[in-house]
Amino acid sequence: MSHASSSLLSRLLPSNPAASARAYDRVAWVWLAGTLVTVLATFRQYGVTWDEAWHLAYGSRIAQWYTSGFNDTGALTYRINYLYGGGYDLLGAMFRAIAAPMEGFTAIHLLGGLVGVLGLMGAWKLGRALGGPRVGLLTLVMLTLHPVWWGHMFNNPKDSPFAVAYAWSLYYMVVTIAELPRPSRATLAKLAVAIGLALSVRIAGLILFCFLALALGLFAAHTAWLRRSWAALAAHVRRVAAIGVGVTAGAWAVMLIGWPWAQLDPLTRPFVALRRMSSFDAHQRKMPFADGYVWNYEIGWEYLPHYFGFQTPELVLGMLAIGTLWGVVALMRRGARPEHVRPALALLVVGMAIFVPPIYAVYKGSPLYDGYRHFLFVVPPMVALAAVTTEALIVQLRRSWARAVAWALTGALLADLLAQSIRLHPHQVVYFNRLIGGVAGAIGHYDTDYYGNTNPEAMVKLQRWLWDHERATYLDSVYYFTGCLSGKAMRLHVPANFRSFRTRPGGEYSDFSVGYLRDRCDTRFPDAPQLFAVEREGGALNVVKDLRDRPISHRTEKGARRRLPARQAAPRTSEKDQEVSG
Repeated sequence: MSHASSSLLSRLLPSNPAASARAYDRVAWVWLAGTLVTVLATFRQYGVTWDEAWHLAYGSRIAQWYTSGFNDTGALTYRINYLYGGGYDLLGAMFRAIAAPMEGFTAIHLLGGLVGVLGLMGAWKLGRALGGPRVGLLTLVMLTLHPVWWGHMFNNPKDSPFAVAYAWSLYYMVVTIAELPRPSRATLAKLAVAIGLALSVRIAGLILFCFLALALGLFAAHTAWLRRSWAALAAHVRRVAAIGVGVTAGAWAVMLIGWPWAQLDPLTRPFVALRRMSSFDAHQRKMPFADGYVWNYEIGWEYLPHYFGFQTPELVLGMLAIGTLWGVVALMRRGARPEHVRPALALLVVGMAIFVPPIYAVYKGSPLYDGYRHFLFVVPPMVALAAVTTEALIVQLRRSWARAVAWALTGALLADLLAQSIRLHPHQVVYFNRLIGGVAGAIGHYDTDYYGNTNPEAMVKLQRWLWDHERATYLDSVYYFTGCLSGKAMRLHVPANFRSFRTRPGGEYSDFSVGYLRDRCDTRFPDAPQLFAVEREGGALNVVKDLRDRPISHRTEKGARRRLPARQAAPRTSEKDQEVSG
């Protein structure tokens, strides 16, 4: 066990790579090019989610803050968004201006995909720094094929970009640790920018300073202990304090660029935002969880373990569990040895980056919802540790045929993940592993499409259904629909003859209901016939119903939960109503 434990601490930024190492790097670059091509080919296929419209508007207000000479103060009070750094939102506003005349939501989906690829590169760098070129490549492949990560890249304007900056911050932190006691100015500058970008999206990035301070403090204490000198301790404390102060100042400056509200009081307001976000309770809702529905502010400690356990690919989950235990043993047995102190600190930082944020959220009793969307940032270090563990386990095998079988099994599991991602496309975020029976096993027990990403596909299928079944009248008809939909999102995906029920002349009632699973929207209009469902892996994610044969009183929002009297057929709509609704 001692040899196995030390293998987790055997590499940190390997130098002078052999020919095989260069080959792994070449494959990694080819893989990244493939992900870029995939992004360019598919970014238009992702729907508009609930959060996006607000972030686009916030980005425009931040841009106006600058273009107006700081006279337009709309960004200072915009919704709850002003409590978040708007770095990515500002970048989105700039990108939309460059990408014009591309539609705004489409442009931001392209930007999200490109930033997501940058996150894959950061994870590759992190894995490579921890375990060498092959581990870096394995990290890259495992994260690319992680369905939840890939699905969030395109239309999550908050959690995904924060996760990207978090991954790069960890990478440069590992590089900094490797260069101690005198890391280069270039490395520290890059670390400051990476942490600053994370802070510019979510103030929760402050935890990165805690990881850095702990690593620097432990290094100074260990070095002084080896020398048995108080003078050495003082010298190292001064050096690491200068590093910490410099990185913090640089990161703070980067953070403020996209955060007008914090610019007005840069030393106080970020901490005010942190305090308010730690107990954020603006979104109070009931959610399916395990065997019932619970309020999100009454969630217990088991919420995140459930979602991480069921929405993490089996390979990553297994290797993460082994790597965590293995890493603890390695740190305890060999972490204090002079030749292992830097790898030990790097491994400690990665472990803390994975486990401390969710544990802190549980300890604080923070309201939780939308699965582990808000903790997407821990996925890259999770995958990196899983890749390190996979490599460490396989190289322990003495027989070459055993190693070949182990790598073949790893490849088969990754190929299976790729197949699942393709089948789920473009709804990869609803992925659940086989421990719960996939998507079908999760429906009714856990949140699946909490973002409304399936609504556009439902609307497209409705258009096709009407064209196939009512072609003679389809082009001359106006159809009114309802559902738990974002109006701004639907305008991007529906033709002009589909309109919200609220715009109907003579009364607000609907012809069709489009209902995804959030808030039991799919159970509305219980007696209406179901035309079809948007399905993935045997699970229905969105249900479309035809309301036109129901009484008008049962087609309104107040009538959405009504049932028709028993043994009473629903009356046909009047000829006048048919003329209006088509």
